[in-house]
Amino acid sequence: MANFSAEFPIDTKNTVNDVLNLACTWITGSPHTNFTKSDIGEMPEEGEKTISINDNQIVIAKSKSDNSEIAGLKYTRTENQLQWTTSIVSLKNCDKHHLSIEVVCKALNTIARLPPPKKPYFIWQALNALGGGSDGEIPVSQKPFNLNEDEASIALALINGTANNTLPIVYVSSPYNKRNCINTDELARLVCGLAHVVVEPSRNFSAKLKDLTQSKNVYGGDVGIYWPKSRARTIYRWKDNNPRSLMLEIAKEIRVALSNRRQLTPCTWLNLKEAVAKNRFEQLKSIGSTEINEYIAAFDADISAKEARLAEVQEECSRLLAENRRLSASISSSTRGLLNHGDEQDLYENEITDIVIDALKEALRGARQGSRRSHVLEDLLYHNEASGNGALLEGEIRAILRTYEGLDSKTKGALTKLGFEITDDGKHYKAVFQGDGRYTFALSKSISDHRTGKNLVSDIKNTIF
Repeated sequence: MANFSAEFPIDTKNTVNDVLNLACTWITGSPHTNFTKSDIGEMPEEGEKTISINDNQIVIAKSKSDNSEIAGLKYTRTENQLQWTTSIVSLKNCDKHHLSIEVVCKALNTIARLPPPKKPYFIWQALNALGGGSDGEIPVSQKPFNLNEDEASIALALINGTANNTLPIVYVSSPYNKRNCINTDELARLVCGLAHVVVEPSRNFSAKLKDLTQSKNVYGGDVGIYWPKSRARTIYRWKDNNPRSLMLEIAKEIRVALSNRRQLTPCTWLNLKEAVAKNRFEQLKSIGSTEINEYIAAFDADISAKEARLAEVQEECSRLLAENRRLSASISSSTRGLLNHGDEQDLYENEITDIVIDALKEALRGARQGSRRSHVLEDLLYHNEASGNGALLEGEIRAILRTYEGLDSKTKGALTKLGFEITDDGKHYKAVFQGDGRYTFALSKSISDHRTGKNLVSDIKNTIF
């Protein structure tokens, strides 16, 4: 799991070498490195180049095809028992130029604690030096995208997830009063390269948008994150008068979501490695090489890259299955009935319906027998049967964790299939249920109590079920 991951389009006037040179400037300008420009030297025209100093290493790779060019840099450094690996990749074809960056931090011993993930400074450098490209109809920028009064159709497409953007939309609605005004310039700088900040022009615009979106828009100064190619949204309401903390919370939500998401384009280090290995093999064939060791090395590199990509895809499939179950449940539970559906979504199929049925049963137990209240409640319960999905899910979690002795690959895989996202949080593993940070549980790395698993099951049961 990446500590940080992002990808975004940059201006097509740039070459992949422009990105590599900027990445090298970022490394050599850092106070945490011993590398100099002379250590790195010239960029390779094709293939790989490795530069090492003590425990630190830079790998530069580049590959060309008929209609695209991909290049990247992987920088690994060790400091204070922490190993940082940063991968920067640039993929350019005839009409698009994508840039991706991924940061992974690993503790080299059990004492070292992982720091909280931060947005790399390189993103600001890239947008300043290279310029952002077009993400659908919206430019990638450090500035907010201010809507005009006649652009309600654009807002509608962004909110409904039918626009051509790939980055999330942070939609800032027009406030009732200036007291709740968020600093959209600062917010745009916080999330640049990760999301677009779209600003509503007026309250009249908001009222018009309400009818177009069937009340799916945020309003009154609230902020909504609308995810691309989806109707999913995350709403932030004004609970206090601290806009700075609200902006940081929004930026964290986006950073975590993008780090858990598989990259959308082939602009990845694994894809670059595979392209380099494939090109090397093709070169050997074209020159009629008879060196067996060279062929073996090329085959090994190609197989290694494919195995790494396969492992990545398998992990993503497990996550997507859980996400699909959650979204399917959300859609089926959002139909209008006796009650209007609120902002909460099902975390598993029929969850909200079952909670309401359980509440009706509790209310019936307290109602006077033979009263109108008891008759209505009995009628509703007669025509609405609980699915029991919560009990089944709880039983599966109990079976996995009741004898918990550590997070092995089997346990991690089983929890992932049930909708948990597992990350390393230093002294503990962190399990987030269905991507909702309100339901986060700590899994111990070292087990000192035979009741650890039972206590963990009890905590999950009391929180979720």
